[in-house]
Amino acid sequence: MNQPLRLLQPDITDLERIHLIAAFVAVAEAMSFARASEIVNVSASTLSRKVARLEDMLGTRLLERTTRRVVFTDLGAIYFRHCREVLDRLKEADDVIASYHSEPQGLLRVSFPVAFGRLALPGIIADFIATYPKVKVEANYTDRFVDLLDEGYNAVVRIGSLPDSSLVARKIGTNRKQLVASPEYIARYGRPQNPAELAAHHCLCFSRYVRGGTTWQFKRGEQIDTVHVSGDFRSDSSEAIYEAACHGAGIGIIANYICGEAVERGDLVPLLPEWTVWPETSFYVCYASNKHLLPKTRAFSDFLVQRLRNTLR
Repeated sequence: MNQPLRLLQPDITDLERIHLIAAFVAVAEAMSFARASEIVNVSASTLSRKVARLEDMLGTRLLERTTRRVVFTDLGAIYFRHCREVLDRLKEADDVIASYHSEPQGLLRVSFPVAFGRLALPGIIADFIATYPKVKVEANYTDRFVDLLDEGYNAVVRIGSLPDSSLVARKIGTNRKQLVASPEYIARYGRPQNPAELAAHHCLCFSRYVRGGTTWQFKRGEQIDTVHVSGDFRSDSSEAIYEAACHGAGIGIIANYICGEAVERGDLVPLLPEWTVWPETSFYVCYASNKHLLPKTRAFSDFLVQRLRNTLR
């Protein structure tokens, strides 16, 4: 008579059980150790040992062997149905992973700097979703440094000189900046003729920069000039700096993607055009690894680069 099932021994690993269950299911479906051996390309003696090991674990006989075939015991038939479901679920899990590696789909979590996301990305995310309808996008906008791995992002866009990192950083474009002021400011305080004269002006400082953004550098040819500036207004928002410059509060270093249209309208005037704001920085889309990169992340990276590379030159 069949013995009742007993609890699995705690020293039996899940990995071993899966191997034993797979052998049992192969034999049970073929109803023959010999036929199962041909199907799974494992010797009949090995399959027999694995089934016997499984039976020892469970403390019950699953199959009755004869010289020509095998048949289920009562408990063996019940156990087979459950084991078949387990293997089917594993196959479904494999299929899910395979589908995610073949087509962009699922939730894509991305983070952007606030001004860049608002001004440089209009329509791009909507176009991406239209192009990849199986992808859902969660876009978060912040100027703080986002930890991609700890916070569960698939990709982040960063601006500046990147620190050493395990992340893959793919360049989108160059972050061109201009030294600008409003016509009203220039009429009241004059136009600086060289970087050193900025020390006597009201300068708008971006407080997220090193040393509070009060050390500015400019390059002309091989010459690099450094000037320490000050002013009555500083902010951690590049858009606030832009608005302050437009209203005549001072001179600011502002990215082209923020101030370009204001310069074209004449609301802001470029200063020291023969000098380049230094150091130059770039836009990057960053993600964890190129190895086993999910299609949704690769597709988004490609999409940003294709859409923005010509714009951010």
